[in-house]
Amino acid sequence: MVKRLVVKTSNPETLIDHMHEKGTSFYAKVASVGPLGIYKVVYFASNREIHFEGTLTEEQIQKLKEESTEVKSIKIDDFAGEIIVEE
Repeated sequence: MVKRLVVKTSNPETLIDHMHEKGTSFYAKVASVGPLGIYKVVYFASNREIHFEGTLTEEQIQKLKEESTEVKSIKIDDFAGEIIVEE
């Protein structure tokens, strides 16, 4: 059985530090709270999956924009084991 690392976090350092491997990531701004807002991010690589929801610094947002695809919404259905990304 192949094991996968699944991380659910609101710590932006955890997200940014572990997006170094070639993978696929999507992000959506989910709320306009404070000066920068709240973001939801999903990142997939061969052996890792990161689910992030929280605030980011301007620098972290810029890095995310360089390495990820912006989408309209991200919905995580833990019951069905699906992540739905809408553009």
